[in-house]
Amino acid sequence: MTLLRWLDTVIAGAGAHLRRHWTVWLLATLLLFLTLPGLDLTISGWFFLPDQGWYLGKAPFAEFIRKGMPTVLFGIVLFIVVLWGAGRIYKQVYFGVTGRIVSYLLASLAVGPGLLANVLFKENWGRARPSQITQFGGDAFYTPPFLVTNQCDSNCSFVSGHGALGFWVTAFAFLLPVAWRSAGLVAALCFGVTVGVVRIVQGGHFFSDVLYSGVLVVTVNWIFARWMLQRQD
Repeated sequence: MTLLRWLDTVIAGAGAHLRRHWTVWLLATLLLFLTLPGLDLTISGWFFLPDQGWYLGKAPFAEFIRKGMPTVLFGIVLFIVVLWGAGRIYKQVYFGVTGRIVSYLLASLAVGPGLLANVLFKENWGRARPSQITQFGGDAFYTPPFLVTNQCDSNCSFVSGHGALGFWVTAFAFLLPVAWRSAGLVAALCFGVTVGVVRIVQGGHFFSDVLYSGVLVVTVNWIFARWMLQRQD
């Protein structure tokens, strides 16, 4: 059995298990933060020094993720839309880009990272970022991820906007043929994790902010893929 086929088997089994028992896994993550209330602070504390602050956060790669990654992803989406538009004009299909694919990508992007992550949660949850709380030199109080509070007025910590955008890349994996989809999902999830870790290192988000941004966006992508693509693989 090749590595790719083994990976397909493992991920397919894990995916089926998650679909059947998603409530159990969601409750398990809730229990994790209830039983280990200091987990977020502990993880963020690994990257903070009182005399240096968030000492890894200004690294060029980290700054590129924070400032450049959204621009790159939006640029890719814009390029795909232009390809589709050109195809409409010249009555061609370029690189397999159809109206259904464009609609799926735009809808999942607008609803997942856009409406749910950045509008519903970040603008209303009120959770202060790590860099804003007293434990790390700020003035706000730490609050657990499931508590709606008033420690932040706008563009708050829960959930991670960059994390949501990073995990949104899984939308492309759902466009791949079955033979490549598992590998694509793993690569996309690794990208999302990398973006999330960078934001933790910078003091921009807690571990739970990143975790639930991934849960939220990947779920949205999966729902839209099932609903809009309706592929017969």
